[in-house]
Amino acid sequence: MPHRFALLAALLCAPCVASAGSLDGAWKLHAGEFVDGAGKRVDYTEAKLQGIKVLDGGTFAFTTTRDGRFWAGGAGSYVAERGRYTETPRMASFPLEGDGQYRFDYRLEGDTWTLEGRDAQGRVVEREVWRRMPAPAGDAHAH
Repeated sequence: MPHRFALLAALLCAPCVASAGSLDGAWKLHAGEFVDGAGKRVDYTEAKLQGIKVLDGGTFAFTTTRDGRFWAGGAGSYVAERGRYTETPRMASFPLEGDGQYRFDYRLEGDTWTLEGRDAQGRVVEREVWRRMPAPAGDAHAH
């Protein structure tokens, strides 16, 4: 199983510094909510969910913990254009749904990235707010 997370580990360890308006970089989950299978809205903070996501040149990796324990992780490719963000995991710690792609509307405002997933009726069923993580001090790649 360790080989399944090799890309995830490599991406999380790689320094990623973004230019203005780019999603490339390291992101920390700030807030969020989703609608569970019973139709109940679940707040990420109340559920004690925390996450880090790294994006670099069309590749993403993320890990999420719940109450300090591993909850989910995955890595693959992404496309972001015209306010739409689509992830296609190549490896994940969970079974993929539908066609294996996860589609969101997104906004990037400074260092805040907001994703909204919608159901077939157009209702928001998932919302995540990510904040860009600063580059490590002394990073030779920082601009």
